[in-house]
Amino acid sequence: MRNCLAVSAALASVLVAGCGGGPSSGGGEFRLGGPEDTLSRIKRAGVLKWGADPSGGGPHVYLDEKDPTKVVGFEVDIMDKLAGHLGVEHQIARNDWDVLIPDLQRGGASDMVMNGVEINAEREKEVGFSTPYFVYEQQFAVRAEDKDKYKSLDDLKGHKIATLKAAEANNVLRRAGWTDDLLQQMPDSVTPYDELENKRVDAVLQENIITAFYANPTRRPKLSCLPGTFSSGKYAVAVRKPDASLLQELNRILELMKQNGELAAIYKRWNMWSARQAEIGIKEMQN
Repeated sequence: MRNCLAVSAALASVLVAGCGGGPSSGGGEFRLGGPEDTLSRIKRAGVLKWGADPSGGGPHVYLDEKDPTKVVGFEVDIMDKLAGHLGVEHQIARNDWDVLIPDLQRGGASDMVMNGVEINAEREKEVGFSTPYFVYEQQFAVRAEDKDKYKSLDDLKGHKIATLKAAEANNVLRRAGWTDDLLQQMPDSVTPYDELENKRVDAVLQENIITAFYANPTRRPKLSCLPGTFSSGKYAVAVRKPDASLLQELNRILELMKQNGELAAIYKRWNMWSARQAEIGIKEMQN
């Protein structure tokens, strides 16, 4: 019996050493009893790491213009509440916007991505999406001198348009007949407006909250936002496909924030509230 116990102990020792504590493809770690899922790891560590790009990313996540060492934005405010409900701290895993999803997929630094990620069919094949937390629409900005010349999508047919690289605006324009040589895809949300002011493109197409943030007359008097909006879509949190328990918990918290008025309060504070948010179940806080 003593020899059997010794062999068993040695075998267990080899198995633990051989399996080690390395991360799995879903971000888990080997622990006695099986791999630790991402949600359990987050709760044990007390930190939720979320992928975002704060360089030129207003109003979502961006460097405070008064204090560039500070990251602000309406999604930062959402994360404050979300992490609070989860009982952990949150930490930004910075990366370029167009590689946030690929980095998440390959098990990079982030546990999830929340940075104006639009739900679309292509991304749904790659990641798991949470319940949507914001409804957006597309909106053009043009030079102020051209505001009477270009008033709609049809007026801009055949013209070069600046966009954010990999953003849904590119798909909207492709479906409307634009070829890739007419799309000036930039690495952040602010550079397209520089291209417009410098007359390298004739318009910028981005989501309406980005257009309102960067192309407003106070910030850029040489530009004008076209009044019409179109092609609505939704933002959601992205997680790795295997992270079902994390997704379930995020959905629970987001639905709670929709019902208790926390999301609506954030959007009102950022002058982003619209009646369209009710389409995804967001309620205004009752006084």
